[in-house]
Parts: sequence; C-alpha cells; structure tokens
Amino acid sequence: MKKKKEEFSTVDNLFLLAQKKLSISNASTSKMKEYLKKKGGSKKEIEEVINKLRKYSFLDEDELIKDVISYCDAKHYGYNKIISMLKQKEIEISKINKVKKNEVRELRESRQMLNRLKKRYKNKSTVNLKRSVYSALIRYGFDENIASMRVSEVFNSYQEELNVLKLDYSKLLSSYSKKLKGRKLKEKIKDTLLNKGYKLNDIRKVDNYNYEMD
Repeated sequence: MKKKKEEFSTVDNLFLLAQKKLSISNASTSKMKEYLKKKGGSKKEIEEVINKLRKYSFLDEDELIKDVISYCDAKHYGYNKIISMLKQKEIEISKINKVKKNEVRELRESRQMLNRLKKRYKNKSTVNLKRSVYSALIRYGFDENIASMRVSEVFNSYQEELNVLKLDYSKLLSSYSKKLKGRKLKEKIKDTLLNKGYKLNDIRKVDNYNYEMD
C-alpha cells in the first residue's frame, strides 16, 4: 500500500512539472515523454502522466500544429518550413501528413517575405541580390518554383546598381589598398566586382570617377 502511495506522489509531481512546462510552451507527446524521462519518471509513470495530460486537454498535438502554423504565418514562412518545424517538434507523422500546402497562402507569404528580403539585401548587385533572395526563400520554406518566380521580380534600376557599385568599390579600395598599389590594386578590385555580378563597363565608369576624384 505504501508503494502505491509513493508511485502516486511521483506521478502527481511529474504531472505538475508537465503542466508548468506546457504553460510556457506547447509540446508534442514525444517531446513531453523526453522531458519527463529527464525528470526521473519511469516508463509506467510517464505513460500515466501522458494519459492525465490528454484527459484534461493539456496535451493537444492538433493545437500545437495550429500554433506552429500561426507562428509561420506571422513570420511569412513557406509550407516546407512549417513541415520542418512540425517534424522538429516530433509530432506524429500521420498528423503532419494532414497539413496540406495551400498555394494561395504560398503566393501571399512569399510576396511578404520578398518585400523583407529586398530591404535586407538592398546593398547588393542585381546578380547577388537575386542569388541571396532565392537562397533565403528556399531556406524559409518555399519551393523552387515559388522562389524562381519571386526572383524574376527582383532587380536594381540602373542608378541603384551604380550606387551599390560605388559603395562596394569604396569598401574594396579601402581594404585592398593596404597591401596593393597601382595596376595590381585596380585589377584586384575589378575582378572582385566582376565576381559580385557587376558589368565591366559600369566598373570602368566608377573606376574612372574615382581616378578623377583622386
């Protein structure tokens, strides 16, 4: 009889710990089992706590899925990011498979994300701007078709490209002039700018401008 009382006390304590954790953030069944095991719960005790949590609706993976989707909506993440986060939280695969891609949502959120990314990468050449935006869209959960479509909308005007080029040129001049001089310095700057995606004629124009200023 004494043993049963001790077991009940342990389960009761684990149940309180689980409630406290869930009051901070939702968790999947798998993650909660890991947490309770770290707190010293036996397999039998953990199962009893899990059953109690489910009984009183403290543990609800469907609600957790909604939380993840809401979070991704707020961040303007794509479908692949949603699925990745659900898997990280170790939600049952059968429930994850019920979360279907909504193409209207993907178009809407990718547009919002694109606006953010254009501001983040505004000081890049058109070529590098497109590369950075594409990589970021993939990283944030959009598929290749969506990423490619949004990248086609990204470009600098001629004046914007020239302004960014001047900025990059000045940075490189300041950095490389510590070790290089004359023709070697100009060649190094030119090669670096070409690799960044700038056009040779524009580089020469900025180079001549800086030469005249000197």
